[in-house]
Amino acid sequence: MKTARIALPLAIALTAGAAFAEGPIEGNEVFNFQSQLTRAEVQAQVAPAYKADVIARGEASPAQAQATVVASGLSRAQVQAEAAEAYRLGLVAQGEILPVPTAAQAEQIRIAGQNAVTSQSAASASQVRAN
Repeated sequence: MKTARIALPLAIALTAGAAFAEGPIEGNEVFNFQSQLTRAEVQAQVAPAYKADVIARGEASPAQAQATVVASGLSRAQVQAEAAEAYRLGLVAQGEILPVPTAAQAEQIRIAGQNAVTSQSAASASQVRAN
């Protein structure tokens, strides 16, 4: 009985491997491609596109990279305070879990940011008076 448990999966594995060994891999014709240009000629053709920033580097194209630039009217202290409050409330994404704040939680986050701005401006005003 033990040998039957071992022999059956082994036989299935061997027959599956033989089925894949019969013919060439599909798409293998890509490996038989012969270029008519030298490496230097290809690089010379590509160089102007790199200079014009037309070729994507990494995962985003230059147009996408420019589109993601967002101007914010918030101060650094305000953003840090809002992030800390969101973290405290458990609203920071972890893996694939994307928590959605309630209206009350969003208001708490906004108030934390405003408090940071007012405390920062009060601290800078007291520093000006000390000087």
